[in-house]
Amino acid sequence: MYLRQTLVVAILGCLVLCAAFGARGGEDQVPGALDRLGPGDSIQVIVWRLPELSQRVVISPTGKIQYPLVGEIQAAGLTAPELSAKLAEALRRHMLQDEEPEVTVSLEALNSYRIYVMGEVMSPGELAPRSAITLVQALAMAGGFTAYAKRKDILVYNRKADRAPIRFDYKAFIDGAEDSEDPLLLPGDTVIVR
Repeated sequence: MYLRQTLVVAILGCLVLCAAFGARGGEDQVPGALDRLGPGDSIQVIVWRLPELSQRVVISPTGKIQYPLVGEIQAAGLTAPELSAKLAEALRRHMLQDEEPEVTVSLEALNSYRIYVMGEVMSPGELAPRSAITLVQALAMAGGFTAYAKRKDILVYNRKADRAPIRFDYKAFIDGAEDSEDPLLLPGDTVIVR
């Protein structure tokens, strides 16, 4: 009887925790495009018990890496765990059957995250932030608005992202409008201030 009560309490506790984290999950989630490795990113590959295979690698402009025993392998577009699994599988084919390589890939430097800000800002051009930024942060990094900027109709385009252009009303956001959100920018986003 005691075991059954303990089990019920444990299950209820798990459900409460899941509900609590699920309720705020939308706020903390990062779009999938920001999880993906890209050309220029620097990664650390660690192969457990094989330090001679562990190394830092920079993803080439073509999106591939050159790795010992494996050769050239596609890295851009994958998450770090996906690349870990892909490298482990490729290494498994080149090693003894009884060895199971354990590979961990981690991102060291995010160099593929580029944002472009054009139009009526003080310093238009390419931004290369070291981590994900929002639209308002990108506008600040571009030096803010010129005197001629239309702050109510800012556009964000991305020809690679599967989404419609975003329209952003900076004035409504600054005034605290309830339905105004500061969107997180994806790699390759182009911000246009008219």
